[in-house]
Amino acid sequence: MDEDEQSPSAVTGPASAPVRAPRRRWPARTIAVLGGVLAVVLLAGAGLWWFSPWERMTGLHGAPPKAVDGVPSEGARSFGDVMDPVLAAGAVVEKHGRGVRAVDLAGGRTWWNLSRPGRASVASVWKVDGRHVAVVWSDRRLTVVDVPSGHRTHAELPNRSAAAHLMSSEKVHVEAGGLTGPDGRLLVAAVQDREVDAYDASSGRRAWTAQAPRNCFYQDAVQDGIEVQTGLLSLDVDCLEYGGQAADYAYSTLLAPSGQPLQGFEHFPGGSLLPAGDHELLQNKQDGDVGSHGYRLIDSRSGRPLWRVRQWSSLGGPDAVTAAAGLVVVTDPEGGRVALYRAVDGKLLWRRKVGGSVLLRAGMVIAGRVRVIEQDPRPVRVLTFNATGGDAGQQELPMFEGAGSPELAGGAYGTLVVADHPGPDGATRPSVLLTGGH
Repeated sequence: MDEDEQSPSAVTGPASAPVRAPRRRWPARTIAVLGGVLAVVLLAGAGLWWFSPWERMTGLHGAPPKAVDGVPSEGARSFGDVMDPVLAAGAVVEKHGRGVRAVDLAGGRTWWNLSRPGRASVASVWKVDGRHVAVVWSDRRLTVVDVPSGHRTHAELPNRSAAAHLMSSEKVHVEAGGLTGPDGRLLVAAVQDREVDAYDASSGRRAWTAQAPRNCFYQDAVQDGIEVQTGLLSLDVDCLEYGGQAADYAYSTLLAPSGQPLQGFEHFPGGSLLPAGDHELLQNKQDGDVGSHGYRLIDSRSGRPLWRVRQWSSLGGPDAVTAAAGLVVVTDPEGGRVALYRAVDGKLLWRRKVGGSVLLRAGMVIAGRVRVIEQDPRPVRVLTFNATGGDAGQQELPMFEGAGSPELAGGAYGTLVVADHPGPDGATRPSVLLTGGH
């Protein structure tokens, strides 16, 4: 072997590095495709969450709230703004956060919470009948809830209010009420501007649509609202034109469960018709004159006036009037006077002077007694009067000192429900439940 030749084992020097196979790289096009797919999935998921139609109900533990049957304390009707909460099936149902909840009147426990993911929030809550409520969502979904069981049906409402109001188009102005037909079928009527759409409460299917006359509109929730009584839907109609001439003409109408106006109430002159008894309707601004302040009771079966009473507000402003269980409560807010009338014949049962420099909120009949909130002077408190107008106790409301605008919403089982009107920013506070009252 030559001197210059050596075997491999004889080679000296540093050890050789191990040889590695080259790493496989993803093609740029594949990476771009996968990124696009991931972005689409994420956007679809976010969109599904944001626009989700799903609802989430929690609670429903234990026995349902005890029903309030035949008790004239499920809440009273009043002229003026429609307000949450509503009372149904022994519970108070109100907005809570972005959803809605039902609270047992007898014990104050939360019976259920209903909410939705994404952008949808509760716009308003309405009473349908003794056990059902209607929830209107910000995306125009209508949810009918059976309060004791939590069972729900749904309907998607058409947008009928975009062109008729000068308000923000982002807001939902829908009113809802219940109608029970001769066959016992429960309908939920949704009112928007010129149309009323009625839906079957058990299936969510639309039963009929009624329309106001040309250039006329049903007044919305920021005004007098709608009322339901003995299978009739009471609506206020405001016309920009009447008889071919431009005019600001208002009248009331009653719709039957068929969607047709009740005979004699197609164009009933005057102000709002407020249910006051089995067949009695209380009407403000009698004779259709907006400058006429007073009230009259109308028989819903004949349209015949039963009795009249003139407004007796001491400062010329509007009285606060509520009606329930065949009784009418008239409150002079700044004059410090309260009166109770019998709806069937207009008999004055009693009248009370609370005080001089006082500010009262609308009184109402709850559990057979008249309750009135005295907001001024302080402290804020609920005054209670018995069947003859005598003092029957009072309860202070310290939570409203310096803030809030308390309104009685109803009550049952020794519990009074005091609601708080939304503030300037639209924010709402939970209702106050007063227990242990007289």
